[in-house]
Amino acid sequence: MPLLGFLGGRNPEQLGSCGERATLADRALHHARVRDPAPLPDDLTRGAFDRAAAERAGLRAGRLRRRDVRRPFHGVQTVQHLGTLRDRCAAYAVRMKPGQSFSHTTAALLLGLPLPAALEEDPDLHVSTVHPAPPPTARGVAGHRLRIEPEVGDLDGLSVVAPWEAWAQLAPLLTVDELIELGDALLWRWKDALPHLTAAASTPGRIGGAKLRTALKEIRPGCASPGETRVRLLLTRAGVRMPELNASVTGGLGQELGRPDLLWRAERVTVEYEGDQHRTDKRQFRIDVERYERFRDDGWTVVRVTADDLVGPRRQALVHRVKALLAA
Repeated sequence: MPLLGFLGGRNPEQLGSCGERATLADRALHHARVRDPAPLPDDLTRGAFDRAAAERAGLRAGRLRRRDVRRPFHGVQTVQHLGTLRDRCAAYAVRMKPGQSFSHTTAALLLGLPLPAALEEDPDLHVSTVHPAPPPTARGVAGHRLRIEPEVGDLDGLSVVAPWEAWAQLAPLLTVDELIELGDALLWRWKDALPHLTAAASTPGRIGGAKLRTALKEIRPGCASPGETRVRLLLTRAGVRMPELNASVTGGLGQELGRPDLLWRAERVTVEYEGDQHRTDKRQFRIDVERYERFRDDGWTVVRVTADDLVGPRRQALVHRVKALLAA
């Protein structure tokens, strides 16, 4: 078939001219459709907002569908990247109803409490309400309906259950030892928390109450990390006398030696738990070395412990070593 047959009998030069004009028109229309959206009012760029706030600002529904507006939860819009747990909670707070609060895993993490890795990676926000109100439901939210009204406080504008309430709410998810570690962390941060922990564990009808009360028997003030708690539990359960925890030690010349993790003052023995940050943080590494040297110069024995010493046969080796030093 002749070439002109494919072109409907038109001259290729004429077609090119028409095609060029059509292409330019299409490009102009496309550019008009995808041009940058109009800026939002300043007060809507600082955080998340709901449809009512958008309407008060005079925005139309079409503006909220533009590509710069994220919708992390139903009824919630934001132009910000929600990179942290707190960012996500602040966005969800826009749609929270009176009586709702962040709880369980979410509350513990917002409060800066240590949790097992599996719970730290929990993708859902945990939000609670009190019976008979229905539990919140939304994509990315684990809703809870509580029969025991929790103590709730304000944390930088967020409604969050009290630390001891979060501890008690996590009883079904944590082992006894993990509850002890979390309880120790609470006492490190909030020195007067023990009566609150006791009350939370003793509340009638509390799910996991028996486990909480078992953990409460071994919670102690003075442990600054879960690793220190694990060392303490290993040693004391093996019959080692309860040590002083992060207590100040003065040298023979009156100089401040430091605050070892665990210490037996009469025997001049200390145990130091070294998490990975003691190795990776150069400043912390230097501080540790200087402190250990001060203690050794003053006649103390320093036992350095890592996570590897708390598993397998090395557990018993650590117990035997400490017992031998205390008996010497």
